[in-house]
Amino acid sequence: MKYEPRYERFTAAGPDGATFDVEFVKSGFLAMGDRPELFFFRAAGGEAAAGSTEIVVGISGDALRRFERGRAQRLSREEKIDITGLWLKRQWETGAPLDSAHLLIREDELARLTGELGFS
Repeated sequence: MKYEPRYERFTAAGPDGATFDVEFVKSGFLAMGDRPELFFFRAAGGEAAAGSTEIVVGISGDALRRFERGRAQRLSREEKIDITGLWLKRQWETGAPLDSAHLLIREDELARLTGELGFS
């Protein structure tokens, strides 16, 4: 049975009550450093309701390799969309800055999110 992502499209509300409709757009990877996988989301709503904002969430390549080591199969693209979408939603709801320093999922966060989503 094919996995259906739950966070490909979602609504997030910030601490100020502004809501945003968020949609996964595309994925890729950065060919530098630990080669993180990147997931691009588009958000519309809030005060900037007339426009949209693109947000990039990364999964550390080293953390992903360590997580997948010894597993029967690797995480699917859809599962990674859910991991990054859930992480983005949580960051948004807590009011964390939505910049690259705060949107890279490292080993501890990856283990926590995959467990919560039932991927472990």
